[in-house]
Order: sequence, then C-alpha cells, then structure tokens
Amino acid sequence: MPPSPLALVIGIDGGTFDLIDPLVERGLLPHIGRLLTASASSRTTCTWPAHTAPGWSTFVSAADPGNHGIYQFYDTQDPGYGAQITQAGDLGRSSAWDWLAAQSYTLGLVNIPMSHPPADLPGYQITWPLERTLRHCRPDSLLRELAKARAHFQSDLATMFHGDMGYLDQAERNVEARIRSVRHLMTTRPTDVVMVVLTEADRVGHHYWHYEDEAHPRHEGAPADSGWERALTRVHRALDNAVGELLDMVDEDTVVTLVSDHGLGRGRYAFSVHQVLEEAGLLATEPGDGPAEATASWFADGGRRVDFARTAVYMPVPGSYGLNLNLRARQTRGTVAPRDRDRVTAEVTDLLGGVKGPTGEPVFRAVLPRQEAYPGGNVERAPDLLLVPADESVLPVTSLTGTLWTPSAQTGLHRHEGIWAQRSPRVRPGRLPGTIPLADAMPTLLTDLGAAWPSDVDGRPRTEVFTEDVPVPGPHRRLVLPDAVASAPGPADPTEGPGEDDYTSSRLREMGYL
Repeated sequence: MPPSPLALVIGIDGGTFDLIDPLVERGLLPHIGRLLTASASSRTTCTWPAHTAPGWSTFVSAADPGNHGIYQFYDTQDPGYGAQITQAGDLGRSSAWDWLAAQSYTLGLVNIPMSHPPADLPGYQITWPLERTLRHCRPDSLLRELAKARAHFQSDLATMFHGDMGYLDQAERNVEARIRSVRHLMTTRPTDVVMVVLTEADRVGHHYWHYEDEAHPRHEGAPADSGWERALTRVHRALDNAVGELLDMVDEDTVVTLVSDHGLGRGRYAFSVHQVLEEAGLLATEPGDGPAEATASWFADGGRRVDFARTAVYMPVPGSYGLNLNLRARQTRGTVAPRDRDRVTAEVTDLLGGVKGPTGEPVFRAVLPRQEAYPGGNVERAPDLLLVPADESVLPVTSLTGTLWTPSAQTGLHRHEGIWAQRSPRVRPGRLPGTIPLADAMPTLLTDLGAAWPSDVDGRPRTEVFTEDVPVPGPHRRLVLPDAVASAPGPADPTEGPGEDDYTSSRLREMGYL
C-alpha cells in the first residue's frame, strides 16, 4: 500500500445536507454516513451568488469574493460586453496550494473548478478547463499515463450534461471513472495532500430534481425503466461508493474534509431581468439575428439584441445575480455619466427591489452596491449591483423575448447553504449548531495539519471542533509577501485568458447556465 496522505479533501459540487441527511438516515449512504458520524460537521454559508466559480475559489483561498475576485465563469466587468473566461490566474490572491507548497507539502489536485491552467506546484494536477484542451494536467504526461493504466480521465466540460436525459447513467459512470483515476494517482504518485471534486450531484440535481421531488410544481412521472424517479438518490449512492473507495485509501490519522461550493434545492421560475429593465427604459434592444460584434452570445435572443448605445443597466453574465451600470469611460459604449450614477443606481434598486413573483412574494430581499456586497481588494471586478434573492427557487436570466416569468430550465437550482465535515484524531465529532462561513473550512483543515496561512484571509479556524488544545499555526508573515508564493502558469499557456467559443458556450447553455 502507498503511504496515506496527510489530508484528503473530497469536494461534492452542489452538496446539500437537505438531501444527504435523509439518505443517510435511510441507510442509503453508508460510507458518507460513517464519515459524518466520525466528523465535526456544519452547514455552510457560501457565496452570493451561490455559484461554482466563487464558491470553490472561496474554499481554496479562505477569502470572500471581494478579496479573491472570482464572481462567475466569465468576467463580469468586461468593458466590451464580451465573454472573457475566468481562469486560475484571475484569482486575485494566493491560494492554499501556494501556502502548502511554500511549506514543502506535496499536492495531488484533481478536477477543482477554476483551477485551469495548471500551476507550477509540487505533485500533480488535473485542472477543470472551461475550454476544449488536452493541456489540463501537470506533468504533461499525466493523461497518457492514466489512459495506459485504463484509468482514462476526461475533462468535466466534455462529460457534463449535454441535453440528453440519458445523462443519469453516464453520471454514475463518470463518478466511477473519476475515482479510478484518483486511485491510480494516489497509488503511483503519493502526495501529502489530495483533493478531488465530484460534480455529478450538481448536474443531476439541475435537470432531474422534478422527477424525484413529488412536491415540485413540474413533477412528472419518469419514463418506464428510466430510473429518473430516483435520480437524486442514484447519483448520491454513486458518490457514496466513491467516498468509500477514497476512504479505503487513507488511514485514521489522515485529515478528511468533505465540502461543497453551494447547495441545491427546488428550481421553479426564470425571471427576465432584461425585459423588466427594458420596460423601465433602462435597457434598449434592436433587431438582430445574433449579438453585435465582439459581444457575448447571451446579449441576443429571439431576433433581438441589446443596443448598448441606448442602455443604462444590464446583467453582464447569466447567473451572476449582478447588474452593471453602462458607465461612460468604463464600458466601450457607456451611456451613464458619472454625475448620473447615483440616480440610476437608486432607480434600478427601487425597480427590482419591488418585483414580486407569481406567488406574490418579493423576488429579491436586497439590491446591494458592490462595495457593500463584496468588501475587499478585488471589488472592482464585481458587478456594480448584487441581487440578493429572497426566493432561491427563482433564477434571474438575460432573455430579451417571451414572457417575464417562465418555468426554470433547471428544475434544481443552487442554494446559499452548503456542507462541511472534517474527521481526524483531533476533531470532536458532532453537528455544529447554525452555520459556518465556507471561508472557515480551509483554515480549519490547515490547523489540523499544522500548516500556516496568510494574515489577509477572511476565514478563521473553527477551534471549537478540536478535542485538545491544537496549536493554531497561522497566520504567517512570509505567506503574505507579494508574489512570494504565486502559482506560475505553464510555459505553453496563453498570456490572456480565452474568450467565448462555441464549444464552451454550448456546453454551459446545455447545462442551463447561459
């Protein structure tokens, strides 16, 4: 047997105790159940919006979005209204991988969102690219090595939901394949710390929720012999098997962390923010079969497109829950003068703050300026305004035609509460009351390892979970020096991040993100 890692982090994209706890109680997740029984655990407050990109970035950096600068899959402040893909180099600070590498820990990192391109770190890395590429690992020979060992690894973008409801069977196979790859790497390339993210619960939850949730307004019977009526259960059982296999690879001294970027719950409605803005005279459209030159695909819909020369406010990226003012001198076709900024902000805040959904309840509980929503050194990358949902079953979208309210394409939507659990000989098992910030998860793990972190993080270690006076090593002065531990991109990586391409946008559109 290879040596056990010092720490194993298992990420479940979209993991929620709302699903996991009942399945554990029914005895359907024996491995996760045993892990939780031996762990300290808590619900987590994740990011606004509850989204993969800022969520995993917050976990790995122990920083909130205002300090790490990742708000979506795409740049929300592209001055030309384009679709600039967010990459690992856009993380506006160092991450736990930098801190651990600086302290001589070796790392095995697999399928972590927002980790592409691979960094110059000790160990190995298979990233999570938002583009079609085979250059998503380090060392470069890793994919060839896995294929030769019959542990072939495909990128997440290649294997995610493509609009075919037969995906459920594929999702189960994807989980098995991921773990086959990780087991091979843990066996042949032992490292001090291993992290793998499994995304299939999120994918299945988005598109099959209404089959298993009998209270869903769009609940319908699943086709005979499809198994879709148990889709959520099936994907979680596949994840449970994966967790069991990973736990078999470590000993009782290994720190094991189970964590998610956000939760999931029932999705009911899509709400067209752009049409409301157009009705109020804050956004204008013009005829057009596609987006204007160099602008993102989501600014065109149904034979119309956004006319930015006559637009004051717009949603920069679908799913961002954000709005930008179309400011002169900042956007290429800006219309809002600096003296009008406060007036337009107040107008759109009053407009959307008063929106009520089909049930008569408010859709947004707040419309916050970015300085309030995202305090920190990277707030300038954030949308100007954040729409904080009062009803997380409603998704604001960028459609320009049709009705204001439509059934959500995703019958399961993200939730602000995620999961966290940590097992080690130094941790007192039990569920904590209330919630903890997602940013606290990494400092708690590092404390258990005896590793330091910088002083400028937002998270703090949850020392109440430890059974003894575990020394708290961080923060460490050296780790906050500029560029002291910054990850270096590979020599073959482009100097600028990629823009939108048909492959990426079609994959995300099939997932319901665009």
